[in-house]
Amino acid sequence: MSSRTWKVLAVCAVVLVFSSLSGCVQGGSSLEGDFARELLFFEQWVRVEGEAGPPYVCIDFPTYRFDEEKKMLVSFQGIFGDGEGKVNLAVCDLIVGEGTALSGSAGSGAVSDLKAVDGFPFTMGYGALVIRDMRDDGTLILEPLNEELVIFDLVFPNPIPGRAFALEPGEQLEYRVTRTFLLAGRLKKLTVTVVLRSTFLDRGNCINGTWGMP
Repeated sequence: MSSRTWKVLAVCAVVLVFSSLSGCVQGGSSLEGDFARELLFFEQWVRVEGEAGPPYVCIDFPTYRFDEEKKMLVSFQGIFGDGEGKVNLAVCDLIVGEGTALSGSAGSGAVSDLKAVDGFPFTMGYGALVIRDMRDDGTLILEPLNEELVIFDLVFPNPIPGRAFALEPGEQLEYRVTRTFLLAGRLKKLTVTVVLRSTFLDRGNCINGTWGMP
């Protein structure tokens, strides 16, 4: 593995480990009906897919798993609980997950992270978008931020249209763009896809665990 690859992995690990996890958006009286036993989980997942060829970079630092069928969110870092640096599920109403996955000549592996939202606006990874607000019914008001996404050292136009929009609970949106890069002396087409989704989760289904859990 090249020195540049190890450098990228080290940076990713530092960023993920030192992410702020303790603050939370808390619902007021108008939210009690919807948020009494549930919280909102919002995820931004970025896929970078390349044509066949040697992987440009290898990554491997996932910190959570979301099981959409079971509506289960599992943290591999033990972030759920009381105390400093923990996410208190009794009061937190919005948790975001961010992940990046590489395949083909773009690379291999995935990284991911969970964060508790402690206020608005809240900027998502790569500056792809900003969460401006959360309505009483869990609808998120989102707005693209940067015109370009710098993913490792690959630069893509931000595929999210340049205007504010709403994402309702249970909704999923996908945006993609393709660019050509010179990788290992050859021109390769890489496609970046940004997947946005949100859903209500029972607070009891947000747990600490390991990869080996069913």
